[in-house]
Amino acid sequence: MPTITDYTDIISVEDAKKYLRIDTDNTDSDSEIEVMIDSACNLIENYTQTYLKPRDNVYYFNNANYIRLYSYPVNEIVLPTVDTGYSIENKNLYTVYYRENSDLESMTFNIGYTDTANVKAIFKMAILETVKLWFYGSETETAMKGYIPNSVMAILSSERRFIF
Repeated sequence: MPTITDYTDIISVEDAKKYLRIDTDNTDSDSEIEVMIDSACNLIENYTQTYLKPRDNVYYFNNANYIRLYSYPVNEIVLPTVDTGYSIENKNLYTVYYRENSDLESMTFNIGYTDTANVKAIFKMAILETVKLWFYGSETETAMKGYIPNSVMAILSSERRFIF
C-alpha cells in the first residue's frame, strides 16, 4: 500500500526506463525522464479531471452560494473543520456544496489518489506511452512536448469525466 507523494511514486524513473528499454545503470536521462513523467501526469489530470496525487485545493462559493466540485477522487474536506455552514448534494459525476453560513467564503478539499494501488492501470499506461513518445520523438523533433499524443488521448477517452 505505497503512499503517493510525488508522480514518480506512480511511475518511477526506473519503471519508465524499463519501458523505454534504457539500461537502468545509465543515468544520463533520469532528470529529463522525471520531468516528462511529471508533465504527462499534469496533462492527464487536466484532460480527465482525475487527480493522480493528493493535494489541497481551495474552492470559492460563487454568487449563487454554491461550489460545484468536479475533481476526483475527493479524500476529505480540510476546511471548514466542522460539518456546519454548508450542505451537500451528490450528483452523478460531481458534488454540489451549498453555503448556509454567509461567513463561509471557501472550502478546502484534499483531492487525488493517495495509494498507488488505487491508480488505474490505464493512467499508468498513458503516462508511460506519453513519456515514450516524447522521449523518442525528441530525437527527430516530431514530438510535440506539452501535448497529450493522439494515441494516448484515445486510451484516456473512456476516463475523461467531462468534455468542456
